[in-house]
Amino acid sequence: MENNVGETVKDVDTTLRSTFNGLVTWERFVVVLIVIVTIFVILKLTDKFINRQLDQDKVRKLGSYNRIVTVSHLIRRIIKITLLFIGITIIMSVFNISVAPILATLGVFSLAIGVGAQDLVKDLINGFFIIFEDQYAVGDIVTIEDITGTVEYLGLRVTKIRDFNKVLHIIPNSKIDIVANKQRGDARVVIDFYVDNSEDPIKVQELIETGIAKYSKDDKMVRGPEFWGVTENGSSYYKMTLVYFTKQGDQYDLEYAIRAEILKIMQREGIKTPRVKNEIWR
Repeated sequence: MENNVGETVKDVDTTLRSTFNGLVTWERFVVVLIVIVTIFVILKLTDKFINRQLDQDKVRKLGSYNRIVTVSHLIRRIIKITLLFIGITIIMSVFNISVAPILATLGVFSLAIGVGAQDLVKDLINGFFIIFEDQYAVGDIVTIEDITGTVEYLGLRVTKIRDFNKVLHIIPNSKIDIVANKQRGDARVVIDFYVDNSEDPIKVQELIETGIAKYSKDDKMVRGPEFWGVTENGSSYYKMTLVYFTKQGDQYDLEYAIRAEILKIMQREGIKTPRVKNEIWR
């Protein structure tokens, strides 16, 4: 493999130097000037394009805007380094200076990255697209690899998620294939409660609807609560269901409050609940 790399470097060096062999001195300086101006123009156009994208309102409103800016600066540096390398290589070839040492060093470096750091490169590439496409941001509630929690850190290499048991999960970005972002869009909450068959379902619904109507004006409520009515019949009970919608993360406090309110109404109005029979087997 080393021989193949060496032969390739030698061939590229020979090709570049032979390209400018027939030029006189002033022509060589003209080529150098063209190379410098071309690199300068490309860099200016790249900066202008990136800045125009970052200045858009829809991009500024993204939760991961700061990270998009960071990645944009990284892209700029990579483009500058690449163009400078190409420019220096061409200028050296114009003046018949061998570029083989530079190309050989670059080849060995690239080979080391390709063989020894494949997972790292995959992490960085996948992390870049996660940030650039705004798949999720810090603070979002997501499910990744059967892990559900809040994103605490999003970097180019890893994503850190804190689940609801306060366990911190560190996931390499290359392992992230499917993401369920629960932060984008409203959360729907379904509340079920059970009533004894002897109770009038219409009366029960009216009492519950009246008692929880105040929650429709809660700041966390997006829509609802909406009463579905009887959704299941049993031998000694029936199930009633209501739903409501909130922003992601706000649903839990409301759920606890509404469930407690339903229980208070049932106790105050004497609404019977199904009896639970415990059987002991000997």
